[in-house]
Amino acid sequence: MDNFILDTKNIGIKYSTLKDDIIDDFYVPVLGMSKKYDRATGYFSSSILLDYIRGLEEFVKNNGKMRLVISPFLSISDGYALINAANKKEQIKKSVTQMFTDYRASGDQYFTSGELLYKLIEENILDVRVVKPINENGLFHEKIGLFYDGAGNLLTINGSNNETSSAVNKNIESFTVMKSWNEALSPYCLEFKEEFENLWNGSGEGVETLNLKECVDKEVFQSYKTDKSFDELYDKLQGGISSSKKDSYEKKKLGFLPRDYQIEAAQKWISKKNGIISFATGTGKTKTAILCMEKYLEKNDRGIFLLVVPNKTLVNQWGDELSKIGFKSVRCFSESNNWNKSIKDLRNSWEVNLIDEFVMITTIDTFRTTKFQKQLNRIKDYVFISDECHRLATNSILKILPEVDWKLGLSATPVIYMAKDLTDRLLKYFGGIIGTYTLHDAIKNNLLVPYEYHPIIVKLTDKELEEYQKLSHKLVKMIGYDDENKMDHLSLEAQLVLFKRSRIIYGARKKLSKLDCLIDKISDLKYTLVYCGATRSDISDKDDQVEANGEKQLDSVNDLLHSKNIISAQYTKDENGSERIDRIEQFKKGNISTLVAIKCLDEGVDIPEIRTGIILASSGNPREYIQRRGRLLRKFPNKDKAILYDMVVYSNDDGYDSINKNELKRVYEYGKDSLNEQDVMDRYSSEFKRYGIVEDE
Repeated sequence: MDNFILDTKNIGIKYSTLKDDIIDDFYVPVLGMSKKYDRATGYFSSSILLDYIRGLEEFVKNNGKMRLVISPFLSISDGYALINAANKKEQIKKSVTQMFTDYRASGDQYFTSGELLYKLIEENILDVRVVKPINENGLFHEKIGLFYDGAGNLLTINGSNNETSSAVNKNIESFTVMKSWNEALSPYCLEFKEEFENLWNGSGEGVETLNLKECVDKEVFQSYKTDKSFDELYDKLQGGISSSKKDSYEKKKLGFLPRDYQIEAAQKWISKKNGIISFATGTGKTKTAILCMEKYLEKNDRGIFLLVVPNKTLVNQWGDELSKIGFKSVRCFSESNNWNKSIKDLRNSWEVNLIDEFVMITTIDTFRTTKFQKQLNRIKDYVFISDECHRLATNSILKILPEVDWKLGLSATPVIYMAKDLTDRLLKYFGGIIGTYTLHDAIKNNLLVPYEYHPIIVKLTDKELEEYQKLSHKLVKMIGYDDENKMDHLSLEAQLVLFKRSRIIYGARKKLSKLDCLIDKISDLKYTLVYCGATRSDISDKDDQVEANGEKQLDSVNDLLHSKNIISAQYTKDENGSERIDRIEQFKKGNISTLVAIKCLDEGVDIPEIRTGIILASSGNPREYIQRRGRLLRKFPNKDKAILYDMVVYSNDDGYDSINKNELKRVYEYGKDSLNEQDVMDRYSSEFKRYGIVEDE
């Protein structure tokens, strides 16, 4: 390249996302003709590689060299925390490591772009330095870029956009372009060149720079290591990116490329205005709902959305997801201050056309309050969306669900256990199921990791079996032998007896000794989740009450792990929001090897690092054990499979028939899609047939 080929009228003096396709009009052609690219930016995301991949491919072929100077913070609040931190290097490492961890959790295409980023660095094509502020003058937020050709010509850009996909695709951003071969602009180009070199060398006022490898956890960084060639990585990235304008538009709007089954479900919803999307846990219900929201806005130009979720953890999870793609939202729950005023302000802005959309995200508990309902009544029309919509299926909640034209439900398990009437009412409200994607499909199509399933047989003690039989006889007198009795048809007294009997199975004493042996067998419990029951571990010989003098199963498990010097933490309703967030963060980092939970992790919480699950207590409710398995199967770098251990109360002794039938239903469900399916089916085939769990062939 003897001349800067792009010195033509095709290079403008200013580019704006409002009128230009910045990727196709500028980045791809300019980068593809460059030998060197220097960039200083407040934010950087590997997802930008997805956007200018065609230019990057040519850049690598040209033996190009790229240098990036980036900020070490992910948000303004993180930035000020960094400035005030006593140990700035540790704070930087925490933030940059989290940035790379976030890349991993963003889907296949983004993980591949992370692999490409790693390879560029390892092949010495890309060098990255991180700014370390050395005083309190403020945050690093510089945004300049320099492109060099083979002859030393220089083109510089300066403007508002960061080096992120959303900055060039979704935000309203602009930058000016200056060419060194333009005599009037050459001094500006040289000034920017000097400014970049000062930043790169850490000689600028108020900053030092650190090599990227000093600022990211080695294990996290090396998780991107790949044997694939550049061509293979390009092919994989481009194979997932359609060249059609439609797919390009979807990517820009959503931040991800929707899969065929997600597009199909969204199209059905737009056509019907109603429906439940029932995808297996971990297959993208959230992203499909966002696709639905975007398609609604395409159709209607403007929109207000009400999103109801079970708990505040999911409020924050949804809020973070929506903010990434530019949705204005307000988070409404008891610990969130001023949400009432925020809704009012957004509503007022909407009514005078200052904004075109906003989302109210609330917990079920807050949704039910008079305070929230009053705000809702002031909004004429909105789209109602419910995540884990099966949680709405109670008499009291179904009565207050809004009568709006547009309704969307999300649930991997929309059928309500032992409650046909409530199931029918829920399905009728949402207009039935409009999209399904099974766990079997997800594993087969490599969207979830495969898993091994290992049932561990446990027998009741004599006292536990005696108590179980006593309660069973009491139930027979109350409801007869009808196995088809549904929970919503049982008297409150019968439900309480059934509940008490179930807790004997949850808290079977011998489960703890089995767990003791299992822990010794596993040896390494890093990234392990243990599910306990909200029950005691035994029944007193002096008292026939199920929860008499026994220790809570949760406490017993915690004591057992502690005795073996295993670093663990519990995750239950007793911990506040900040404690839960901190424990998940420490678990993800590997500082806590094992989480001990009761029910709080059944729905919604995304911890793809989990590799091993141990289920001590599980009800007969399919939703519970299906959701729990789903927690284990989310994809994560270097995670080729998950392992599920399940304490199953079972025996061929007298008195176990009703126990066996309930427990074997779970064994069949877990076993049928496992890697060792044939072993499980061979071991229990006669029992499955005996209890009518599978049909005779």
